[in-house]
Amino acid sequence: MIEVAVRNDQYTAVDLGPAGPSLGDMDVYSGTAVKDGRSIGRGGGQCQVIHLDGEKTTSQCLITMEVEQGSLTLQSLWTKGTASLDMAITGGTGVYRNARGIARFWDIATPDERVRLEILR
Repeated sequence: MIEVAVRNDQYTAVDLGPAGPSLGDMDVYSGTAVKDGRSIGRGGGQCQVIHLDGEKTTSQCLITMEVEQGSLTLQSLWTKGTASLDMAITGGTGVYRNARGIARFWDIATPDERVRLEILR
């Protein structure tokens, strides 16, 4: 298990189609994984809107995270504004080449964002 703080350093919102929330809109981001005050990895990804229900926006999110000794790929659906998120660990490289498990994010898009990677190999 790895638990780290997430420090987002780049972000952009891509508004496709009609102005305002619509299918295909994306949030694209990158950042650093920090443990005990030092960087132990980096990553990034995107969340693309796949469903709108009034003010409720659901996106499919894909993230790749490089950590010591390899990288991990993560995927899930996310309802915008939800403070926590469980993502499936869908694979990886290096020592994580057969990885699966759960990545649990808290305090998304805040200065307190963090993730716990429960990795099964």
